[in-house]
Amino acid sequence: MTETLESALAPLLTIGSFCNLYMIEYPRGQPRAYLSYLYALAKWGSLTYFYYYPIYVWHLQTNESVIFDFFALATITLILISLSRFKELKTCLRELAIVDDSLEALGATKEYQRLRNWIIRIIVGWIVLIFYILACTYAGMIFIMHSDVTFWNIMLNAFVYNYSRNVFILHALISAVILGLVLHICIHLFCNLFLLTLCV
Repeated sequence: MTETLESALAPLLTIGSFCNLYMIEYPRGQPRAYLSYLYALAKWGSLTYFYYYPIYVWHLQTNESVIFDFFALATITLILISLSRFKELKTCLRELAIVDDSLEALGATKEYQRLRNWIIRIIVGWIVLIFYILACTYAGMIFIMHSDVTFWNIMLNAFVYNYSRNVFILHALISAVILGLVLHICIHLFCNLFLLTLCV
């Protein structure tokens, strides 16, 4: 049974920490800032050096400008903003938990297990979307590249090509879940306040 708001959001925030959108916490509640920064620097440094930079150079040499060229830069900016706003997010989650505890004192039920189940369904849907995009990109690369390229090389290129887009989608999901949670709590709060004013 899920007891706290943070444990209900844990699956989504754990996936977010692997995509550098959230600080790595091990054990839960103890953020590891240096590990998070080192992980982000190692991952994005290697992706930029081995994948994005050669593509940028190739696009500059052929005088092509593709919207994909800006995805990696925007993703790195998004990650830096997310890591720098980590404390504000934790404060927001604590305040939401306080409001939710106040609502429980007024008689509203906590639906953390239901929220956790919805979050797990959202994560499964996100993973299915990733594999669908990966399959479509793989099919497109098969037609562009020739049969002398190995399967794993094409799959790696397809995954890295879409990685920035997947991080954007995950960030949108995290934001939507938190905003939806705020909306849900506000609706419960206003309903309870309305019922209290009717009783008085």
